[in-house]
Amino acid sequence: MAPVYRRYCQTAAVIFILITVYTVITKLLQGRLADDWLHSVLHLCSGLVGVYAGWFARSPAPAQGFTWAVGVLYFALGCSGWFTPGLLLDSPFAIPLGVAENVFHFALSLPALAILLPHWAGWPERASRADRRRARA
Repeated sequence: MAPVYRRYCQTAAVIFILITVYTVITKLLQGRLADDWLHSVLHLCSGLVGVYAGWFARSPAPAQGFTWAVGVLYFALGCSGWFTPGLLLDSPFAIPLGVAENVFHFALSLPALAILLPHWAGWPERASRADRRRARA
């Protein structure tokens, strides 16, 4: 199961970094980066943690932790975003949550939750193809 966690981290890291680059460029061109800089910093940091967990960590624990955190926290953010316009809106650290952000948070959290579901349900781990081939030989 560890390779699935690592693959999720690698994919999520690339998505986080690409979205961050896109939003920073877009907001710079629109002159709105000062309104939502913390959101971009949080996504960039999430991407960097995903890079570490997906490619550089020696054990699978960081990848599992990252998958859990993104699955649970981003799902909660996606849900709360439908009921509130954002977080810390009256401060310089405002994080607006619109439809695009909610969809983004769900798009990252739902695959993570799908990866975590077998663990939560206590289902036995499925053997890989290589393991099944070795067992037949």
